[in-house]
Amino acid sequence: MRALYSNNRGEMYLKEVPEPTLQGSGVVIRTLASVFGAGSEMAGVARRRKAIAEGQDPGPLSEKAHSYQSAGEVLQVSDDLQDRFQRGDLVAAAGGGFGFHAEQGWVPKHSFAKIPDGLSPLEAATTNVGLTAFHAMRRAVVQPGETAVVLGLGMVGQITAQLVGMVGGQAIGVDLHEFRLEKARELGAAATASGADDEVAAAVDAFTDGRGADAVFIATSARIRGPASLAVRLVRESGRVLLIGRVIWDFTPTHPDADPHTKEIDIHWVNGRGPGSRERDYLRGETEYPNRFVRWDQEQNLQALLALQAAGKVRVAPLLTHRFAFDQAPEAAEVAINLPAEALGVALEYA
Repeated sequence: MRALYSNNRGEMYLKEVPEPTLQGSGVVIRTLASVFGAGSEMAGVARRRKAIAEGQDPGPLSEKAHSYQSAGEVLQVSDDLQDRFQRGDLVAAAGGGFGFHAEQGWVPKHSFAKIPDGLSPLEAATTNVGLTAFHAMRRAVVQPGETAVVLGLGMVGQITAQLVGMVGGQAIGVDLHEFRLEKARELGAAATASGADDEVAAAVDAFTDGRGADAVFIATSARIRGPASLAVRLVRESGRVLLIGRVIWDFTPTHPDADPHTKEIDIHWVNGRGPGSRERDYLRGETEYPNRFVRWDQEQNLQALLALQAAGKVRVAPLLTHRFAFDQAPEAAEVAINLPAEALGVALEYA
């Protein structure tokens, strides 16, 4: 079978590899669709290319299989899960290492869930970005009537804005690309803003009658200074800032209204898809979290997200801007990396 690989030179290519086998509690799936993560997944390839262009030595040649989020049909089920899953079930898989861009993949327990009736595998194959937004919302505890600014309207930011609206809040989307602003408005954002920091701040100030946003989500993967300080400037006193993307966490005030100390804000880092998503034993199916104490682990979040998508409350189909056959996976990756002004979800469809 074939899988998508990249090397430490930033080259991407399809490679023949052995078919996967059951490696413990989990399933082997035949992939029907997968979607690139334009942020954390593709940003790594772009950084490697930039480093080489700047003359840095990449070291000995190395490569890795690409994985992020996928959906497919169950081919094999481990003995312990046969009361819940069977051959032919459609499931969605989330997480680097499990949601393979490959014709088949082994997915361990807790990292996949059944796709509800009415939801296509293509839409279900956005679970990693969806769960990142889902976990950020749980960390933010957005209340009905609150205003939340979303800095960065890639897939994660777009879904975050939808979730804010779903719980009765009002989302203000901020991005440099008009295409992404239009998508956010189409999917229910209460307002959008772009331009220099002063322009964005003025728009948020006008929308909130001078109070500032109750929460600000930083959903950009660009490793730059600026978004952290801007977020503090936009949030109200005693508001919350959520750090989803890998920006440079520099909170040095660049404006009189951007001092996190005097505004007494809460700063929350968001890492992963919920409890368990960064724990090896949980991801390998070797640890269970008691539901009494951990209500929303990664698996429970995944099931809830898919149900919301199937109910039409979280819409991802409009975000899938480009579709390619799996044979064209390297070309599809180039679109995800190089065309941020016109590409959001770049999907692969498998024969």
